[in-house]
Parts: sequence; C-alpha cells; structure tokens
Amino acid sequence: MKLSIKIFTFGFAVLYILLGCTGADRVKSHRPIDVWVFRSVLDKKPRMLTVALDSQLYVAYDLARCTLYKAWKGGVTMEGAPYTSKKNIQPTSWGTTYISDSPLQQQWVVERNGKKETSKITNKGYSFKDDQVYLEYLLVLSTGDSMLVKERPEYVKDPTGKPGYERWFKTVGVPQGTSISLQQNNEFFKLASNGISVKTDYFDILPEQFPPDPKASYDHLGRMWMEESDCFTCHDIDKPDVGPAFTQIAQRYPNNGETLVKLSQKIRQGGSGVWGQNVMNPHPQFSERELKMMLGYVLSLKNEEDTVAYKPFVRDYLVAAEKHEATPGHGQPLEAVHPSYDLTTLHGGDFRPKVGGLAFLPDGRLLFTIWDTEGGVYILDGFQGGDSTKISTKRIAAGLHEPLGIEVVDGNIFVVQKHELTQLIDLNGDDVIDEYRAICNTWQVTEDFHEFAFGLDYDEGYFYITLSMAMRLLATEKQKLDRGRTIKIAPDGSYERINYGLRTPNGIGRGVDGELFVTDNQGQWLPANKLIHVKKGEYNGMAWGLLDSLQEPPKMVPPTLWLPQTEIGNSPSEPIMMKDGPYKGQMLHGDVSHGGIKRDFLEKVNGNYQGAVFRFTQGLAAGVNRLCWGPDGALYIGEIGMVGGWSWKEKKYGLQRIKYNGEPTFEMLAIRAKPKGFEIEFTQPLENNSKIFWADFYITQWRYDPTEDYGGPKLDFEQLTVKATNLSQDRKKLYLELPGLKKEHVVYLRIPDNLRNADGQNLWSSEAWYTLNAIPEK
Repeated sequence: MKLSIKIFTFGFAVLYILLGCTGADRVKSHRPIDVWVFRSVLDKKPRMLTVALDSQLYVAYDLARCTLYKAWKGGVTMEGAPYTSKKNIQPTSWGTTYISDSPLQQQWVVERNGKKETSKITNKGYSFKDDQVYLEYLLVLSTGDSMLVKERPEYVKDPTGKPGYERWFKTVGVPQGTSISLQQNNEFFKLASNGISVKTDYFDILPEQFPPDPKASYDHLGRMWMEESDCFTCHDIDKPDVGPAFTQIAQRYPNNGETLVKLSQKIRQGGSGVWGQNVMNPHPQFSERELKMMLGYVLSLKNEEDTVAYKPFVRDYLVAAEKHEATPGHGQPLEAVHPSYDLTTLHGGDFRPKVGGLAFLPDGRLLFTIWDTEGGVYILDGFQGGDSTKISTKRIAAGLHEPLGIEVVDGNIFVVQKHELTQLIDLNGDDVIDEYRAICNTWQVTEDFHEFAFGLDYDEGYFYITLSMAMRLLATEKQKLDRGRTIKIAPDGSYERINYGLRTPNGIGRGVDGELFVTDNQGQWLPANKLIHVKKGEYNGMAWGLLDSLQEPPKMVPPTLWLPQTEIGNSPSEPIMMKDGPYKGQMLHGDVSHGGIKRDFLEKVNGNYQGAVFRFTQGLAAGVNRLCWGPDGALYIGEIGMVGGWSWKEKKYGLQRIKYNGEPTFEMLAIRAKPKGFEIEFTQPLENNSKIFWADFYITQWRYDPTEDYGGPKLDFEQLTVKATNLSQDRKKLYLELPGLKKEHVVYLRIPDNLRNADGQNLWSSEAWYTLNAIPEK
C-alpha cells in the first residue's frame, strides 16, 4: 500500500489524508485520515463518533441515541479550541449528504410477542479488529433483560462502481419471542435475533467535494478574520471576558480614521493598562487591510442609545512602598527553576505534546494524553536512565475528544474525554488499544466549547472528575444541571453530584489528609482564582449553575485559598501533594496562563482548611496543566497552551520533570495564622546579625464579593502596619503582630527581601498570599 498525502487549505485548517490502495468491491483498508475514527462535537451535536471509511464515504453516529446521524461524501473541518485555538466554534461536516438523520428519525424498537416493549439503549463503546470498527449498544428492557447490538459500518461498491454503505449487525442475548428493529420513518429493518444481519445502501457517484468558502458564512469579512485569529479567545461580543466586550470598545471610540490608526497600532504592539492589567498579545502578522476590516466590524457594533461601563481594577499589591524594587520572586513572577530541583526536558524535535493528562503504568512507563486534533494517548519510555537519546514514544490510542485526564487502576487505563469516561483496553498485548469501552457517558452536555471534563482522580473504587460550565449560552438557554460540579462515578457508570458553583475547574487531586481538592478559574461571579476543598453539597460561587428553585445565590463557601488574578494565578490547574524536601506534606498546583508551579501551605482553623500560597518554580517550557509523581521520585510536568489567552507567553507544549537534589533553598516554608498576627517559618535559620525593621514589611488585606461582572475589584483594600516582631530562639520562626486583621480576607505579605540565612543565602521569594477565612482564638 502506497501512502499519498493531499493537503487542501481554504482560509482555515483542513487536513485530508488519503491512503492509496488498489480498487476492490470492499476497500476496507482505504481509510481517509490517519485517525479515521474520532469523537467530537459535530455540527453542534455532542457525543458524536465520526468514521472516515473512504474518501467516498464518511459516516457519523450520535452516541447519545446510538443511531446514525448522517452519511456523506466530503470531510470534517476540525475547528475549535484544541484544534485551531478558536473559541465558540466546533467541528463541522462538509460535502454532499447521502443519508441524513433529520428526515429519517431513526430509533430502536423492541417487540415481545408482537407487542412493543419499553427499552433503554446506551452506548457501550467501540473496538477495532482487522482494520474495521465495531460499535456496541446495550438495550435494557423494563424486565431487566439486556441485549447487545454490535454494528460494523463499511464502505462497499456495487458492480457498476457505485459507492455503498454497509451496516453489519449482530445481536446477543435476545430472549425468545423478542425482536429488535431499526425504525426509519415508517420503515423497519428487523435484526436477526442472536444472529447477523446486513443492511446495504448504494448511492450515485458524486464529483470530488471541497470545503465551503468560509467567507460565505459571514456577513462581515472583518468578523471572519477575527474568528480566524485569536480575538474571541479573550473577548466576547457583548459582555466582558478576559478583555472588554467588543461593544464596549465600540462605545468608547469614535468610528473615524484616527481611531483606526490608534487601535491598529495597539493591536500590533499588544500591551495592557487601557482596560485593566490583563495583557493583550501583540499581533504583528495582521496587514493594514485586515486590521481596518476587523476594526470596522468592531466599531460597527456601537449603539448610540446604550453605553457599557467597564470597571478595570488595579494590581494593588504592586503599589508597594517605593523602596521595594520589583524583581523575580519579589513583586514579579519567578523566572528560574527552583534551586532545590533539577529540570529534565523530555520533549524535543517533532515531539511537541500539548499534555492533557499524565499517569504511570505499573512497569514504570509514562502515559500521557494530548489535547489536539489527534486526541491521542502515548507511552513514553527510555527516559528512566536520564539519557535523552534513548527516549521513545508510541501512540497507543487516538481519536479521543479532548482527553484531559488519565488514570491507571490495577493496570487498567482510564481516560476522561469531553463527554465520557472511557476504559482503554489492549486485547492482544501489542501496546495498541483495541477497545474503547464507555464507562460513563450520561452526564449532561451541550455543544458549547467550554463544557470541559477535567480529571482524573480515583479513590476507593470511585472516579472523580470536574465539569466546567458553558460560556456561550443564549438568554433563553439554561446551564445544564451537571455543569459546574465535581461528580463521583461508580464502576457501573452511575454518578453522584458532590458540589456545585464551579466555573472552569481545571484541576482535581488529592491533597493534605488525603482530601480531594480542585482549582477554579476567575470569571463571572468569581473575582479571583481558587483552591477549593471538595465537600458534599457546598456552593462555590458561580451563580450560573443554580437550580431554578433558588431565587438568588446562596452564601458562597470560602475557598481554601484565594489565588488573586495576575498576581499568583490566572488559570490554576492540577493540585498534588509534595513528597520530598522540607516541603513534604504541603501541596503544589500548576497554572496554564500565569505559568510555573505554586506551593500551598494549608492548616486547619475552626475545622476548615486555609493557608498561604507561595511562588515555587518557573523556568519551564510552557504553562503547567498536569502534575504526576513518578516511581523514580521525580515530579512529571505536562504543559499546554493555545494561541491567545490560554497560554503562558504563547507557549503551547511541553513534557518535563523536576527532581529534588537536596540543595537548600532559603525561603518561607509556612505561614500560620495566630490570634493577633502571623508566624512565618523559614526553611533555614536567619543569619545571626539579621536586623528586622517593621517598616520594611509591606502587608495589605482585602476581600472579594462575587458579582455578575467578569472578575472583580479588591474591596476594603487597606495596608496593615506591623506592631511588633519576635524571632524564635532557633531563628527559623518570625512572629508578626498585625493589628486590624479581618476574617474572610486575603492578606498579602511581602517581607524584606534583604533577609538572609546563616550561610548568607538570599530569599528565593519574599511574597505570600494568605487566605484568612478565620482567625484562631489561641
């Protein structure tokens, strides 16, 4: 078989690969595209499975209904966040349709002794054998009887060369006197009970198909170019997001030549400060014509009868005393790798993974998933000895839909996709997955791009994942009940809702005391990012997920840690326990957009967790998405990003590890709340001649109030003054007495950066953010 590749581009990304083969009546090895079976949202329908059987025949199944959606000649435009870094868009089919679900209204019908029987059908996954795919459905009767239906789609040709669609069915476990039929309008195709049936449709020969010109679907060419760029990553049409709404920009500026010149320069150069402190990336690639057209569209959104106020807020902690120069770790993010850890890079060359999940096999090999068009799962090997020349990768699975979590349980591999928890099974031991078994695929979803499923945690027989909320609902649409929750999935696929009111909880893991924690991302109703201790029935602040019966938001449970936006977090990710060094027993979490890894010290006050977050390490390849401890004692780091908005410095991929080297680093180890202040513990004693001046501390406090606006200001912001200090006898603990501390506030502490340890080592970082939910009584 000879491999030939054809690439067509029509203003947006389309990849079409043909495997050239000799003609035959059954061309089962003639599969378009490397990944010829894949999950996605398709044509605004969730839980779809597309099968590219041949250049003449694509078919797509609606796995929520276990029926055919359509058969066509053409292809799929793989547009969307993981594919082309574009929000508010999903894959779409193109070409000429042979069979469409719309007029067919397919459904499964079960009859027993001539009478229609009530049944429920569920998708059980699919498997591969001899270069063919087999779908499995389970029909469960009201009596409790269950029947298995297997379907194998195939491309065939009749003697005249007409393309055909063959559907091979096999039924198992059908009780006597019971029949299964596939109804299409008023026609019934009856399947053989406990046997094999074949249904074949032939179609007229069609000419070669091409993707539509994307310009045809836009009223304004500027809008099309904006969709093609990263504009909608950070902006929305009519409401603030990371940046201002386009309608707000239109209201602020007059529609004239001076505005076009001014805003064109701003877009090309990027920057911040006009609408707040969030940074807009530079866009030097745009031509003058493109910018003029895009700005023309934005300015056309002006409504003379309406004005929209945008309330920027200032990074108050940077307005410190002038004597505090902002340097990495001291008013600015870190730049280097933590001195107590050695960094090893595992990616390189053509190996550029956008890592969605990490897990280790029992034999010490590393599994990782990738968040892109391929939707693959890979095994990494040869890295254990430290020789990068021996590293090898092997793809074991593909076609998954945004796989953002993976776990190995007793040697079995499980992965969470956007719409499903799936077990990956290697039936013949060749390290290639043969079966994609659906474990749970019933949580509520829509086609919204922002309805991610994050995970994966496993504990005592149950899986835990988090479900983010939709972001592009119309005023007439409601958030699905399961969105914005942590859910607990049983082995039989049933699930339990635990908490609610989460927005984008891209991080779930075990922390102190073996408890479950999640991280959440700032947005509407969330004025800052969070680390949250998961508890049954608790409301975590995002009001879009409320039940209809709740007229107004209940009181939000305070997070374990507030992670102030742009200061110490932007897109926090997976939390994990630390296993080494003086930090053992504390937690870490990554951040995709702020970058690096943060360290979390937690303590219990009045029965609930609170504590401090510190800068920990930078110097990594991209934003940190996943963390996993390896059998070698190293921490493995999966990195990710997309162009514009959800990335660290526009970096998009990386797989690295850090390992404790035993070298001491002088920094704050812990901060503990006291009745009248805080106790700061250091990793090493302060030098004997340390002089501590109260005026050298910069300490502020504030609170947050959730509102409908994106993010939110710091309320009741005030600077605190140190009244007294006391250094312990071992010179490792420094007590600060701080009059005026208030509960349910965030306290920012910047200690003097000229403090040194007994060996003359400088502080790695002089900053911390303490979430003071409660003040201890003693």
